[in-house]
Amino acid sequence: QWKQLENLYFREKKFAVEVHDPRRISVSRRTFGQSGLVVQTWYANTSLIKSIWVMAISQHQFYLDRKQSKAKIPSARSLDDIAMDLTEMGTPKVSKLVTLEAKNQLIMASNGSLISSGSQDSEVSEEQKKEKIMELKKKEKLLQEKLLQKVEELKKICLREAELTGKMPKEYPLGAGEEPPQVRRRVGTAFKLDDNLLPSEEDPTLQDLESNFIIHQKLVEAAKKLASEPDLCKNVKKKRKQEYADAVKKLQEIENSINEYRIKCGKKPTQKSTLALPGEGIP
Repeated sequence: QWKQLENLYFREKKFAVEVHDPRRISVSRRTFGQSGLVVQTWYANTSLIKSIWVMAISQHQFYLDRKQSKAKIPSARSLDDIAMDLTEMGTPKVSKLVTLEAKNQLIMASNGSLISSGSQDSEVSEEQKKEKIMELKKKEKLLQEKLLQKVEELKKICLREAELTGKMPKEYPLGAGEEPPQVRRRVGTAFKLDDNLLPSEEDPTLQDLESNFIIHQKLVEAAKKLASEPDLCKNVKKKRKQEYADAVKKLQEIENSINEYRIKCGKKPTQKSTLALPGEGIP
């Protein structure tokens, strides 16, 4: 009888039906003890076994639907019948089935069972699966956010390296179809001062003026180099040209101060300023 059914399943070429038979007591591998579980087994090729299994669970589903429809029809029932139904409803059942589509989604091609497709155990496992999936999705989102943060940090480091070397490193992360950005190398403005800038006992005032002139001469060279840098926007180029012109003017003023002091001390003036006039030599 269907109410005695425990499970229907197939494994490769094996089809088995497990039923409860109170008249028979056997040793069950599932309970590791004595139980009334009896297993009936048949063997055939895999496709035939699976077809038999599908027909069997469909027939069982028909039985469950028919039983449910009968329960909805009001009829005069004895107390014994009501007590029997309540007893059956209170005991755990593993013969509940879902629709055939749901079964096919849960069952592998090589194996399937009644429990794995529609029992309370499967419902519990589905809830656990949903919780696990939600937890994994949260972890995935956190990892993706952390990965994006690290990628942005790597981009900044690669851009800084490219500004110093003039070449974009191969570690720069690129998306699908993305071209590496064009980076302009920074122009170095470092220079070395002469060794004779140290103050001497000959004339400290003149020595200070000479040192100041040499320092500003290096600043003018750096300003000219920055103003001559290619691929500048109009505003930046104009600003750097103005800075270069101001540096040249300041250098000329320092040279004039040196010559005035030399004339005052009875010395011959010099012409050290050999730089181009502001605006000349700058593309």
